[in-house]
Amino acid sequence: MSRRVSRSTLALVAVALACTGLVAQRALSEPRAPQVQDQLGVTQVRDLRGRVVPLLADKTPTIIMINSRTCPWCKKSLRDIGQIAAGQPLPRLTVLTLEGAPFGKPMLESEGIAGARLVGPVGSAADLKASLRQVGTPVFIAVDDTGRVLATVPGYLIYDEMKRWVAVMSGAANSP
Repeated sequence: MSRRVSRSTLALVAVALACTGLVAQRALSEPRAPQVQDQLGVTQVRDLRGRVVPLLADKTPTIIMINSRTCPWCKKSLRDIGQIAAGQPLPRLTVLTLEGAPFGKPMLESEGIAGARLVGPVGSAADLKASLRQVGTPVFIAVDDTGRVLATVPGYLIYDEMKRWVAVMSGAANSP
């Protein structure tokens, strides 16, 4: 009889230790990194043709720039991006223009920015602003190949900092 109690007790202790280890591991693990949809509150946008498309086009590191055609800091940021890129295509840049993708197109063209993906909100600019976790424009969001947000910078990025972000936009780097 004592052997059964001993084995039962041993089994219970082993289960308790395993559960304690799992609880401790979970408590000490890193919190889940925010996904881009957590940061922006949107997962779908409209492209230049007006089609509803995913915010992230593919599984590559991406810089999302939220801008507005009325924002002078957005215009300055785009001017800096154009100067740094010097005509090099920026396939990992997604420009989300609050007024819609067609309004972003002349902004990029005037600064010589090529290869960027232009999108706008599915609903109105007011709807998008209400869902955003950021206030104002521009906002720059670095996203990895899994949709995880690596960094968010609200406002104007100084020129030297912008160089690191443009490296991601061009595909030369995976994070700023």
